[in-house]
Amino acid sequence: MEEKIILIYCFCDDFLKSLDIKDNNQSKMNSAEIMTLVIVSALFFGGNFSRAHWLLNNPRYIPNMLSKSRLNRRIHGLDLSIWQSVFYFISQIFSKNNSTLEYLVESIPVEVCANVRSYRCKILTGKHFIGFCKAKKRFYYGFKIHMITTAAGKPVEFIITPASTADITAFKCMEIDLPSNSRVYGDKAYTSYSFEDYLLEEELIKLIPERKANLSRQHSGCIQYLQSVLRKRIESTFSALVSLFPRKIHAVTYEGFILKLIFIITSFSINQFL
Repeated sequence: MEEKIILIYCFCDDFLKSLDIKDNNQSKMNSAEIMTLVIVSALFFGGNFSRAHWLLNNPRYIPNMLSKSRLNRRIHGLDLSIWQSVFYFISQIFSKNNSTLEYLVESIPVEVCANVRSYRCKILTGKHFIGFCKAKKRFYYGFKIHMITTAAGKPVEFIITPASTADITAFKCMEIDLPSNSRVYGDKAYTSYSFEDYLLEEELIKLIPERKANLSRQHSGCIQYLQSVLRKRIESTFSALVSLFPRKIHAVTYEGFILKLIFIITSFSINQFL
């Protein structure tokens, strides 16, 4: 763990220097140390800042550790664009190293609370946060993470939407910043003939979703086999990502909950990169 912590800090420090981001001379902790604490909390403690604070409150790690309240303000004070830049930087490397030009798209549910307790939820309000989890065959109250990965399961793009958002609707909202002649494999929820034609004609990207038996444009047997093989990879990636989630993500505001999701996803991407 110690080598991983040092490696994370070196990465954060070098990245901030590349963006020419400088801290105030009076800052007790620099931004690289703040980012390191966030990433360590996401990778080892399910996003629990207090436990990461306890671990890193050591002269050999962070000699000038802030109090928990001041640390929390510094964490929320970091510009969100920094985390977005980190994820984009790593995703571009993953995409460039993906010589097969094959990508996968999938979504996973993120439960804020059980659907029966939604009326008591103070973070979210509205029926559009009610979603259905097919794997568990039950409704839940929260969000969906929609993600595009390489064929090897490396994340290259993601968005977070309310739970009721259809997968194909969210996919249309993504930038889909992929190389020309890429092939994107998805499940049956991504079927949209018009959008498939648009991607192929305008972006030279081929969307290959699974087909229901009663639909036209059925794929050949080899494509169906390839879909089944590749889908196992993205499911493995999501299993590794979900393993970082705590039993309950603690947040008191909508923005705080989204921020913790972004921390976990970005930390997961950094961990795969390192």
